[in-house]
Order: sequence, then C-alpha cells, then structure tokens
Amino acid sequence: MKSRILSALILGVSCVFLTGSLAVAQSTDSTSGYDGRALRYESYWGNAKIIRGADGPVVGTAGWFRSFDVENVVASSPPALAEARVFKTNNFRGSVVGTIGALATVVGVVVAANGSNAASPILIIGGVGAMGWGAQHLNKGIAALSRSLWWYNRQLAR
Repeated sequence: MKSRILSALILGVSCVFLTGSLAVAQSTDSTSGYDGRALRYESYWGNAKIIRGADGPVVGTAGWFRSFDVENVVASSPPALAEARVFKTNNFRGSVVGTIGALATVVGVVVAANGSNAASPILIIGGVGAMGWGAQHLNKGIAALSRSLWWYNRQLAR
C-alpha cells in the first residue's frame, strides 16, 4: 500500500512539472510570435512608418499622397479592414483638398503682392480653409490607421 501511495505521489509531481514546463514553453513561443507579427506606426513630420514587430521591417509608409496597401496587410481582421478603408479614403481626400488649398493660398498671395485684386482675399481665405479641412481629414485618416492596427493586433494569438 505504501508503494502505491508513493507511486501516485511521484506520478502527480511529474505531471505538475511536465505540465508547467510545457506551459512556459508555449507562452514563450506565442509571445515571440506576437512580438514578431504585431504592427505599429511611428509618425514624423506628417508621415507615418508602419513597422512589423518591435524592431522589424518597415511594412509601408503613409503621408500626403502616399498610402500603401493597408487593406492587404490587415485583411485577416474584418474590423481592421474596415478601418483601413476609412484611412485610405480620408488620407486621399485630405491630401487632395490640402494641396488645392495650398495652391489657392499661394496664388492669392501672389495676386495680392502684384496688385490689389478683389479675388486675392477670397483665394487666401478659401485656401487656408481648404488646408484646414485637408489637415483634419489627414488626422482622421491617421486615427483610422491607428484603430486598424489595433484591431489587427487584437486578433493575433499571444
């Protein structure tokens, strides 16, 4: 009877140690997998670099008239895909309207500098307004990009 108790005790202890070591190995593998596949972005001067992992490769860059195929990168997550589409739309609209606004402002300043013309204040005010609208949409686009990356990272296995 003592040998059965001793055998059961040894079996129980070995199961605990074996299960514990497998759990540690499994969590380490999934953590490094997540760390290597998660997406993040770094912004600089109105542009954004999308980077895979902590020190991984640059997946794409985004900014004025520059957007990469975010939809393809986050296609495995439907909510991330929806936010990527919002980013693409707002980034394009903000780029186009902001550029038109900047051109209108420059033309208004040049016209005002060359002589007094009634159209120059309208061009300047309209151009500045368009640049503000464009900047707002670029900002909305970057916010949607951030949400898209969050949704993508959320569905990754840890």
